[in-house]
Amino acid sequence: MTVICRPECSLPEARSLVTAATRLVGRCAAAALLAWPPSSPAQIGLAIEDLEAPGFKAKAIKASLQLAAKHELQLEIGTLTIRDRTWRNARVRCPDFRLEKTLIACADAVIDVGERFPLSFTYLTQTKALDLVLRPAPAETWRLRARFEKPEAEFDIAIDNGKLTRLAPWLQSTAPKPSAGTLTGAIAITGAGKATAQLAVEGLAFSDASGLHAAEKIAAELRVEAEQDGAPWHWRANASWTAGEAFWQPLYVTATGQKLSAEGVSDAMRTEIKRGRLELPAIGEIELDGVWDHPAGRFNSADIRSSKLHVSPFYAQILKPFLEGTAVADLRAEGDVTVAAQLRQGEIRALDVGLSGVSLEDRNRRFALFGMNGHFPWRRDALTVADIVIKGGEVWHLPFGEMKLPLRMQNLRFDLAKLVVPALDGALTVDDFMATSEADGWRWQFSGGITPVSVMRLVQAVGLPTMHGSLSGVIPRVSYARSTLTVDGALLLRVFDGTVVAKDVKLLDPFGKAPRLQASLDMKNLDLDLLTRTFSFGNITGRIDAQVTGIELANWQPVKFDARIASSAGEYPRKISQTAVQNISALGGAGAAGAIQRSFLRFFDQFGYEKLGLSCILRNNVCEMGGVEDAPQGYVIVKGGGIPALSVIGYNRQVNWRELIERLKRIVQDNVHAIIR
Repeated sequence: MTVICRPECSLPEARSLVTAATRLVGRCAAAALLAWPPSSPAQIGLAIEDLEAPGFKAKAIKASLQLAAKHELQLEIGTLTIRDRTWRNARVRCPDFRLEKTLIACADAVIDVGERFPLSFTYLTQTKALDLVLRPAPAETWRLRARFEKPEAEFDIAIDNGKLTRLAPWLQSTAPKPSAGTLTGAIAITGAGKATAQLAVEGLAFSDASGLHAAEKIAAELRVEAEQDGAPWHWRANASWTAGEAFWQPLYVTATGQKLSAEGVSDAMRTEIKRGRLELPAIGEIELDGVWDHPAGRFNSADIRSSKLHVSPFYAQILKPFLEGTAVADLRAEGDVTVAAQLRQGEIRALDVGLSGVSLEDRNRRFALFGMNGHFPWRRDALTVADIVIKGGEVWHLPFGEMKLPLRMQNLRFDLAKLVVPALDGALTVDDFMATSEADGWRWQFSGGITPVSVMRLVQAVGLPTMHGSLSGVIPRVSYARSTLTVDGALLLRVFDGTVVAKDVKLLDPFGKAPRLQASLDMKNLDLDLLTRTFSFGNITGRIDAQVTGIELANWQPVKFDARIASSAGEYPRKISQTAVQNISALGGAGAAGAIQRSFLRFFDQFGYEKLGLSCILRNNVCEMGGVEDAPQGYVIVKGGGIPALSVIGYNRQVNWRELIERLKRIVQDNVHAIIR
């Protein structure tokens, strides 16, 4: 006998997939029982063309029931589709099938959907209660209990050591797929529109095709309570993460007992989160209220507040991955911050940051800020002023003292009328600072000046040999755009009783790992006595001019320049000590040093000179040397004059740059005797 169950058997209004499928099967089974007269043969056949409900389709269903001491049921489904997943030629075999007026049951069925699983089920027709148990593997159980006697069905799902890999086919193609782990817990849905879930995950591992989202050995717990009020669901949730590690580009996070709690309202279009609370051990707590737009995949609005957050772990665990490739990608950090932010239509509209004893130090020693305290209140549509005090810091090894930062802010424009930065025994003045964010990145500019700074303290701070004098100057307009810092006009400095003018100054990628500097220097009338008297170089009186053009430095190391030093024009005392002669000889040649050692000149401490000079053209780490004039087989570095007179001749035209620097270090730092080469 064949019974056809046509589409009128379907329940498109069913409230859930399980409800629809169960009622459909029950109605068609009842139709088979009613069509089975007592005189029927020992085999019953049932054919159903198709069954359909929301999220459920079954076609070409064939069932046969062998009547014997133990009834045997065999069910074949040509095509079975649940949600977006389809099986073909699915089979169920029950060797001991019970089909009674009040009971449909099988204690030892086997389902074959490409993989064979033990299955048992019981359906009570009077109370409309279903109990279905699936045991895909030893110690793994998935159990569904459903009751349909009420206007709204009730479901209880219990899972014991369920393999999470079984959920992979049900996930979207772009979602990370679980590759290991188990799920244990219970889910209950009552007819009154209430639902609860308590689930625990152990050993979860997942990844996606791109490798940008992955995890290993995850252990976590989740508890959810929900109640439906019309279409929306009102819910409360708590989650904790106790073990494992996860990478979610760019974040890499390990479990430290993080906890998340929240409540809210959800429907098909949006989720409103109320009293969301994230606990981050060793960092602090963050609270969130907001509305998540499901179609847009973003927060339409959100209000975020934090407790006092400890900067060191907050930077290392949360901020650092997002700062890769920036100037602040590798910092030592300490202190505490508080954060409050307001998002509207996916944009930050307000941000308040409180600083308490915050210090940031670049591990590459490019910059540092110490002891920052204050309040940073930013608004997109209103003018605000930050009130920040910085106890001190350093930039490229140059220290600076305490300063106040009354920064004016509106949208992405930041202004500072005047800032005085104590530096060594002087100060750097910054005037009319302005920064804006453009499509191609941040741009900023300022002008200013340097009040007299002790050169001795300056060179000691950067690790150079001791020098005397003072440094002061005027800073013209300095601008920054597209990772390039440019000085518009000439930078004037006063040092060693002379002037230094820096022109065409450009600093590319100033806060990167390998900054590059381009510039030209023009130095006039520098006092040689101030320059040399405290060196181990010896003493020289007089004045010099110097021009260094086409300077190129990569990571603060010279790679190219044309440099020339020569005596300044004019009348002034010109004397050079025997020690200075010998040390100059060590740089360029042995003529003068040998003459002193072989003659009565060794009895003189000083000699007169007419002029002196030295040049170096640096290319490919080799210095092409020159002097004030050419000489047989060399060049004149010091041309003698007066009584006694002595000239210094250089003989090495090409000198390795690093070797030249090493010679200078030995002379000015170790006070060694001249090296004759």
